[in-house]
Amino acid sequence: MSGALDGIRVLDLTRYIPGPYCTMLLGDLGADVIKVEEPPGGDPTRILPPAVGDDSAAHACLNRNKRSLVVDLRREEGAEVVRRLARGADVLVEAFRPGSLAKRGLGADALRAENPGLVYCSLSGYGQQGPLASRAGHDVNYAALGGFLGTNAGADGRPVLPLAQVADMAGALVATIGILAALYARERTGYGQAVDASMLQGMLALLTMPAARTLAGGQRSDELTGTHASYNVYRCRDGRYLSVGALEPQFWKGLCEALGRGELARRQWKDDAQAGMAATLAEVFVTRDRDEWARELATKDVCVEPVLDLEEALGTPQAQGFLMDQAAGGAALRTVAPPLRLGATPASVRREAPTLGQHSDEVLIEAGYAPEDVEALRDAGVVT
Repeated sequence: MSGALDGIRVLDLTRYIPGPYCTMLLGDLGADVIKVEEPPGGDPTRILPPAVGDDSAAHACLNRNKRSLVVDLRREEGAEVVRRLARGADVLVEAFRPGSLAKRGLGADALRAENPGLVYCSLSGYGQQGPLASRAGHDVNYAALGGFLGTNAGADGRPVLPLAQVADMAGALVATIGILAALYARERTGYGQAVDASMLQGMLALLTMPAARTLAGGQRSDELTGTHASYNVYRCRDGRYLSVGALEPQFWKGLCEALGRGELARRQWKDDAQAGMAATLAEVFVTRDRDEWARELATKDVCVEPVLDLEEALGTPQAQGFLMDQAAGGAALRTVAPPLRLGATPASVRREAPTLGQHSDEVLIEAGYAPEDVEALRDAGVVT
């Protein structure tokens, strides 16, 4: 069964996490993704441990469903290779600093002048415009400037660094949505367009509701950060934790009754009662181990779940349905399955992540280069 993006060709000029995750999603949906890598080593994730067969788990889980072409973009002949490929592409995704590709004749205006149908997505830290547009950064910086770290602090006030690269992944998803929207618009107009996506933009998008409430006049927006007893985490006897999300009155009432503290139900939203109610629940939960509570409360409709570490989370029956085995470096990698589930045109894994330059000849010949021209480019060190 063909994918939703069958027939769409994507040039991927990105590396590390955000861009490759975006283009992998497009590949999972059926697009032909050409991963354009620069010599000598290509995408740096190729050498991140641990290894799975002859590949890196990090590289394999971000670059399936792609073909690899190695081109030296610093050379004019290399830039010309990309221009030629762009003439037949539907989408180009790049993550260079704003303006740097334009200096090589590979900016949105130049490439779209030759291919008006091209959707040109620029994925950057801070966007293509603004005072920070040219500043370097990484996920922690975008999360810091986006307000995420400052509003997620531990008991000592120190910001907590999450295991997930939240800003990177949010930026990748914003870029993916923008590309899909631009492709749909092209169906009506016949023209592609530039898509400006950024990690800061994605970070702020995740904070839409608290940001709106803050901008509307300083309305408190911390109800879901542990200030209310009915939405909190509680330590159990074994040192592990339970999450309580009993926001609706019926869930809170059910939880209070299940814990033998029915008198707390009517006080759910009283500000002056929160600390006392949280202390009462803490005293109750600390009397038993986490999994004992989890088993008992699973039979109640009260929105309580155990706080799992990653290994535990990946082992749950529900999560198992969202994982899969894919080929990687001649071995098998257990990883997260495509998150986009479509009934009629399902996402799929058609090829494992490519070795460096695995498809250089194939891609260039498809673009119209004669075999002898490919050899000449290789002899000149333009492609490998």
